[in-house]
Order: sequence, then C-alpha cells, then structure tokens
Amino acid sequence: MDDFLSLFGVYDFAVRDALVLVLVSLALYVLLSAGIFAVPQVGLMAIGSYGSAILSVDMGVPVALAVPAAAVIAGAVGVLLAALVARLNGIYLAIASIAFSEVVRVAVLNVPLTGGSQGKVGISREVTDLWICGAVLLATVALVWLRRSRHGLVISAMRVDTLMAQHQGINVVRVRTLLFGLSGLLSGTAGALQAHTAGFIDPGQFNFDLLTKLLAVVVIGGMTFVGGSFVGALVIFGLPFTLEGFAEYQVLVNGLIIVLVVAFAPGGILGVLSRLLARLRRSDAPGEAGSPVVPGPGDAPAGIGPVALDADDVRVTFGGVHALDGVRLTVGQGEVLGVIGPNGSGKTTLINALSGAYTPSSGTGAVDGVPLALLWGRPHLLARAGIARTFQTIRLMDDKSVAANVALGFPPQVPRRSEATRELLVRMGLDQISGVPAGELPYGVRRQVEIARALARNPRVLLLDEPTAGMSPTEREGVFTAVDAARRHGLAVVLVEHDVAMMRRFCDRLMVLDFGRVLAEGSPDDVLDSKEVIDAYIGSGALA
Repeated sequence: MDDFLSLFGVYDFAVRDALVLVLVSLALYVLLSAGIFAVPQVGLMAIGSYGSAILSVDMGVPVALAVPAAAVIAGAVGVLLAALVARLNGIYLAIASIAFSEVVRVAVLNVPLTGGSQGKVGISREVTDLWICGAVLLATVALVWLRRSRHGLVISAMRVDTLMAQHQGINVVRVRTLLFGLSGLLSGTAGALQAHTAGFIDPGQFNFDLLTKLLAVVVIGGMTFVGGSFVGALVIFGLPFTLEGFAEYQVLVNGLIIVLVVAFAPGGILGVLSRLLARLRRSDAPGEAGSPVVPGPGDAPAGIGPVALDADDVRVTFGGVHALDGVRLTVGQGEVLGVIGPNGSGKTTLINALSGAYTPSSGTGAVDGVPLALLWGRPHLLARAGIARTFQTIRLMDDKSVAANVALGFPPQVPRRSEATRELLVRMGLDQISGVPAGELPYGVRRQVEIARALARNPRVLLLDEPTAGMSPTEREGVFTAVDAARRHGLAVVLVEHDVAMMRRFCDRLMVLDFGRVLAEGSPDDVLDSKEVIDAYIGSGALA
C-alpha cells in the first residue's frame, strides 16, 4: 500500500515526479506571493538531493533522518542567501538567484563527493509514495494556514508595497529571510525525495529548463494561490500525455503559455476563477460608506496634553539640496499641528523623516519618550513606538477587503482582532462595506480606509500627508471630521494639507515651511494673516 501511485501503471513514475515538482513549485510560491522575485529553488533542490544522498550513502545516515536533515541544510542555505541578497530587489534579485543556482550546478560538477558529471548512483530507494504525498499534503496545509493567518496579510502587504508594510510595524527584512528559509526547506525536501525515489542523481537535471517549468506551473495556476501549484502542474504535466506529438516542444509551449497568461490573465487560472466567484457573491449592490462617527458633547477634548512628539534640528539632504534645514517640531496629545507650504517646501519630506522612510542627516527628539536617534530610518520600529501615517498616494491592498486592510494595522498582540476590526469600522462608518475589495471603492472612501488602518495601531502620533487631495468638498469634510475625532481621543496629529480654509478651521497650530525651513508657526489666524506668509507664497486671495 505504500506504493499506491503504481495504480497509474506506466505513468506512476511521472506522477511521482510531478508531485515532487509541485513541492518545489510551492517553494517558489512562498517567495513570489510576497513579491520577492527570487528563483533559487533549482539550486536549493540540488542541495537537498546531494545532501540527502551524501548523508545516506557516504555517511550511513538512515534515510528517515537524511531526508529531513538535507531539507534543513537547504533551508539554512536559503537563510544565508537571503542575507547575501538583502539589498537586491526586482530584476537584480532574480538574476542573483539564478546565478546562485548556476554556482550550485558548477560546484556539484567539480566536487568529487558529488560524483561530478557522472552524478551519484546507488542511492537507497526507501522513499515511498506515502512519504511523497505526506510531504506535499503537510506543505499545503501549512501554507494554507499561513495564508489565512495574519502572516498571510503581512505577506500580501509585502507583495503590494514593502514601504507600506514597514509602516504597519512589519520587519520586512526578517519576514523575507524567514520566507527564503521556508522556500529552501521545501525545495530541499523535494530534492531529497526525488533522489531517493529515482535511486540516482543526474546533475544535468538541475538546469534552466527545470526553472522554466516551475515558473510555468506557478504562473499558470496563480502565483498568489496555494492551489495554483496544483492547477499549474495539472496543465504543464498533463500536456505531454494529451499531446504526445508535441512533447519535444514542451519548453517552447511552456514559454508561450507563460506569455499568454501574463498578458491576459496575470492572476493565473485561479485568479480568473476567484474574480468570477467574487462577482457572483457581490451580485447585490454593496452598501455605501457612512460618515465617521462625530464625538458627542460628552467627548469634548480636555485640552492639549503632554508632548507626544518632539523633533529638533531635523536635516535631510539630497545631494546638494537641503530638503529640510534645521526644522523643529513639537506636538502634544490631543493637538492638531498643520503643516503648509508651497510645492517643494519639504512637507512630505518631513512626514517621511518622522515616519522613518528617510534617515535625517541630523536631528534629535523623542516619540512618547523613546529617543528618535534609535529609530531614524526604521519605519517598523517607529510604527511600534507609536507613529502611524497615511501616504500622499493611497497605498492599500486593492485585492483585499476593507476589513482585511484595516486588520493589517492592528499589532500582532491585539486579542480578538476580528472584533476590534469590526468596532473600528463601525466607528469610522465603514462597516457596511467591510467585505468590499479596497480597489473597488471611490477615492474618498479609500482615503478613509487608509486612515482607519492607521488608527488600528492605536498610535500616539498620527501623520497625515495630504489626506484630502483630489476630494470633493463633502469628502474633505468627512476626512477632517475623522481627524477631529482622532484628536478628541487624545492623538497627536501632524497634518499636511493644501486646503487652507479647512486648516484654519480644524488645526490648533500651523507651521509654514519654505525651502526646508520654518517660515512661521503659531495659531492658524496669526499665521495665515501674517504679511510675511502672504508675501512668501499664499497670496491675499487664498486666505478665505
């Protein structure tokens, strides 16, 4: 019964080979689903194959121990590789990972222990069908659990936008390293199982053709779906048997299929099916977003509290341009500090520096008592210290629901996250559209979702970078009402905005930037009526 795949008759070996390669495809999915375009799986698979063979044949280690040991070795190599390519992304990362597999291939051809170009023979074939199916099932269950957990949201956020993910308190470098390790573990397991299934290792099998086949499997099935590897494998491995006369052109056919899928169905087969099912489930028109809950008389602010954020002598330089030149900023709990200035004055640069997207060349201060010097340039640490932000350009997971986007903002230690998400959505007037994908919402509502996600962290300081840009007057009113509600709950708010009338109405203080320096600071009326400010950039007709 351990060899039940023999029921497939003369195709039993092909089925075993397909299942092993599904396991490698799952390893590829682990990285691609997080937006990490690295393809070292062929090299990691070779490490698993040779590692298990050497352990069992040359060192006498039982196969039951050699297979998992080789998988762990491949996982460790994956972690090391992640450290080596930590600064690479996009096409450079892809090239480096392909080069890694080539280095492994050349190494096994020149190391006597691996058998060189002759390969390695005499490998025990103790691996049964139960081992192979068990490994594939265990990997699938683990990845499905990972996808449905908060870790799955983290991975999706990294795929969409790593900077946005960092500002949700996610240590992108650590997560990326762990995913490389997991990919290596799965690839190494597949390589070890294949070696002990075939009884020999041919170094020529770890080539570019194998990589194109793996890519075809994942892309065709859907690189953001765990089941995509199975669907893609069914297509890729089923073609040679249904079209036997075209088997020799399989590499060409694979490449053609990849091109067609990327061009017309970038989400793969499962992506197309998922969108169709989503449309059927939303056959009824979704509800509309309401307005944020306005605090009642009993929620009146108690006044400005202790300093929540203090920064002094902040300087940011790009080449010879001083984007920020000695800026000082202080904002207390329950206070809204508005930052205005002409285009290029340094407003967004200030937000980026305070949130960690930029590292100032100098500056001191603290957020909620934590020295900024320990946090500069580290968005995930600043987020954990109590700073949340929105972006000038909306950064949401468009394929995820409103609820999922907001849930991402909650720290991992928050209990009953689903309940907390529902409560926040009700407070923000977004509960009626909680299940609607963020990408299908109007611009103004998407802005409110982004603010809700920032509030989910229960921050001490909220940084808003032009939150009403491109909105209608009604939408602007809704956003500023949400800002006022945040202030009434004790948050310190730093607001960058061009709507001077709204800034006069809602801000406690205004700070004017001009060429990276503070031109004026004080009450909205004093600042906006200042002749110095008017002469500098506003113009007398803009003060209404």
